[in-house]
Amino acid sequence: MHKYGSASVRRLALAALAALAVASLGGPAWGHIPVEMKNGPSESLDTVGGPALNASAYLAQKKGQPKPYLDNYPPEERPRMQQQFREWQSLPPDQKDAMRRRMDEWNRMPPNEQDRYQQRYRQWQQLSPDERRQLENNLRRWDNLSPQDRDSIRQRFRK
Repeated sequence: MHKYGSASVRRLALAALAALAVASLGGPAWGHIPVEMKNGPSESLDTVGGPALNASAYLAQKKGQPKPYLDNYPPEERPRMQQQFREWQSLPPDQKDAMRRRMDEWNRMPPNEQDRYQQRYRQWQQLSPDERRQLENNLRRWDNLSPQDRDSIRQRFRK
């Protein structure tokens, strides 16, 4: 069985994948730091680490630029996106890394293969909870088979 094999984690992974896809199409990605801000603001900082009094000049530079992050999405989409982002933030780092790797794999995948995965996902969504449970049980049983048993089953289906 996979380390994060529960249905809820898979749904969260798909939701995160969808959120990342939407974010990549809709504008700046979450966590994106504009090049001009990577080294911090150009003005000096006061003694407590906050912007010095001349911060208004820095803030004035941002006028006329696109609204950041969720402001680019329609108001009806924002609560769902915010919830998915909160769920993402609550994930352990190793699970985030696994999801990032999957997203990288998705982005490198040819369009026809992406279409095939999306079609399979739509089919999955149309299954009843009992049918989903049965498929998950079959997958679990397959994962527990030895490589020899798997090869034997594959051979039988090829005939």
